[in-house]
Amino acid sequence: MTRAERNRMFMRRTGKILATSRAILAFVFLLAVLVDPGQPARSATIGLAILSGYLMLSAALVILAWESWWYEFRLARLVHVLDIAAFIAGVYFTETGSGDFASPFMAFAAFLLVTASLRWGWTGIALTALGLLAANTLVGGALYYLHLDLDIYRFGRRQIYMVVLSIMMVWLSSDQRLLRPVQLPEPPGIPGERRIRVMAEALVQVRKALRARGAAIALLRNEEPFVDVVRDFDDVCTHTLVGPGALAEDLAQQIPPTLFDTARHRRIASVAGVGLVATAGPISVPLAAHCEITEAILVSISTATGQGQLLVWGIPDLCVDDLPSAGAFAREIGLALDREEMASLAQDAAVSGIRNALARDLHDSVAQFLAGTLFRIEALRRWIREGNDPDGEINAIKEALRREQTQLRTMIDRLRRGEDGDRRTDLVEELQVLLVELAHHWHIETRLDSAVSQLPVSIQLAYELRQLVREGVANAARHGHCSQVTVSIAGESESLRLRISDDGDGFPKDRADCRPRSISERVEALGGRLDIADNLPGALLDIALPARIAA
Repeated sequence: MTRAERNRMFMRRTGKILATSRAILAFVFLLAVLVDPGQPARSATIGLAILSGYLMLSAALVILAWESWWYEFRLARLVHVLDIAAFIAGVYFTETGSGDFASPFMAFAAFLLVTASLRWGWTGIALTALGLLAANTLVGGALYYLHLDLDIYRFGRRQIYMVVLSIMMVWLSSDQRLLRPVQLPEPPGIPGERRIRVMAEALVQVRKALRARGAAIALLRNEEPFVDVVRDFDDVCTHTLVGPGALAEDLAQQIPPTLFDTARHRRIASVAGVGLVATAGPISVPLAAHCEITEAILVSISTATGQGQLLVWGIPDLCVDDLPSAGAFAREIGLALDREEMASLAQDAAVSGIRNALARDLHDSVAQFLAGTLFRIEALRRWIREGNDPDGEINAIKEALRREQTQLRTMIDRLRRGEDGDRRTDLVEELQVLLVELAHHWHIETRLDSAVSQLPVSIQLAYELRQLVREGVANAARHGHCSQVTVSIAGESESLRLRISDDGDGFPKDRADCRPRSISERVEALGGRLDIADNLPGALLDIALPARIAA
């Protein structure tokens, strides 16, 4: 057996370590008594018989700890009581006032307190310490009352030593035993699209950390009655889809870290606030049945989208020491899946935002321009029928198409490289040029009313405001049949105000909601407010944008 194999044999194996230590302590104790001619100091035959029996019991417990995690755990409290009894017997049969035999008092006391700490935490230490103090006091009192040989001062010192040792161990064990922090690697791929890969990479880490042959994760699909089962067995990872049934129903239950054996009907669960709880009886574990496993560790995985389970099997020397690690991995897997779900939602929101923004841009620019071009072509047809020269209007339409082509290329360029937010432009000048183009395009009069001669804003904000004006003027011309549109712009202390008014027909009276969708969505995206009113005649769009947008 190599050194690494020997280290792995005892790694995280509390029961085996305690059983082996008990056997060594019992052997050394009996050997010391046999070698010393003055021992046992009292009732030699009974003393040797008790110590020999304790040694044989310790040897049997070593075999039990190596063969059965179930009985090693279930018999732990009974064995602890027997250890305390052996402690009392050791003190009684070996302790004298005149001799300075290497009494088992402190060795047994330390062993019992360490055992209680590893198995039951600080509460176990406190109860064991109280039991030891009470038992030792009773034995010491009996010896003193019977006038047997007893060094009262040494007796008192040892009681004080044990109290101090107990207090220190209770303090050190007041928190749960610390586990190594669990970290899952970041799998390759695009966040939000790696759900199965996250589970597969996590299983690899679980198997490596626990040295298990296999591990599996079962997770309910979002809004579907199907279960994704990702299994890693002997370095081979598979993904299957399980339909509705017992597995899907079992995933809905919150299961604490549980060590189970379905063949022997045994189960030990680590319940929060209670500790380890052992139960016997028929056990149904659908995920273990799916993986054809009878003995393993099962832990629930909690995610924002639903419940799942982690199953780990084939762990060498499987015992309750593996439950905390499995629980820690289950928590980290749940967090990793939540991060993946958040990335997926963020991607969906980003795609939806881009899609809506593109739809608004196409509607406010290309669609409205084409609608205006159709009007101009109809007017040109009438112009030609009346015998007039069409060249001027044809050239004007060609120029408008050329300008729109330039605008479309600019929009495509923005989509490819993004807008340079640090660049600024004069909004007054931008709107003056735009209104001249719109006047020619829709055959109406346009006017810009600005309280300032210059209003510098970012390139991106100027683009958004141009699109708002395009849509507002197009709606007034197409649906309101106006002849004049006035655009007012003002930079106020807390907002940037944009007003679009016309002299057309206004909004239909028979429609409850006449808010233009594209303008409303664009203003909302900018964090602004849109107010609409009949202007008698025509309509008024009053848009207020936060001052920070224009800064």
